[in-house]
Amino acid sequence: MLAEVEEEKIESWIKEMRKGYIKLVVLMFLNEEAMSGYDIMKRIEEATLGFWRLTSGGIYPVLKELERKGYIKLVSFNKGGRKKKIYAITEDGKRILKYALEKQQKMEEIIGGMFREFAGNILENVEPSFSPKVFSFSSLMRSLKHKTPNEQKRLLMSIRADLLNAIKIVDKKLEQIEREGKNE
Repeated sequence: MLAEVEEEKIESWIKEMRKGYIKLVVLMFLNEEAMSGYDIMKRIEEATLGFWRLTSGGIYPVLKELERKGYIKLVSFNKGGRKKKIYAITEDGKRILKYALEKQQKMEEIIGGMFREFAGNILENVEPSFSPKVFSFSSLMRSLKHKTPNEQKRLLMSIRADLLNAIKIVDKKLEQIEREGKNE
């Protein structure tokens, strides 16, 4: 009984975390192609290997909100005597998607690193994973093509500052290990 209660609490927690991503994921899929709410639910389920299964009660209120805000538009047509509803992203939707993805990418880098660090401390027998590739240089170079020289400079200076900060942290840890090694 206790295990079932805990499982319900965990599932509820995970469900709440996913809610914050629904709008972003919907815009990402609609940016690729126009589709129905049902098609979006199926794509999300497939893309997450069944980990995330939306219901119509979860997707359609989001679609209505995105439509009300002007980020998507509803296109209706008849197919085989039935009215078919397809959603398509608008120019405003593309702009908000671009902005949201830029913010999400930065947030993922920072919070993802924290998660990996704390997972190693909290989960038993799990080493925190570390990827020296904080960002993809090829995607960075592609993204620079579409920016003004000032935007390129600002982005590169920000990345350099992040990398220099990471080097300082690594250097301090190496110095600490060296000192501890001499004391043994």
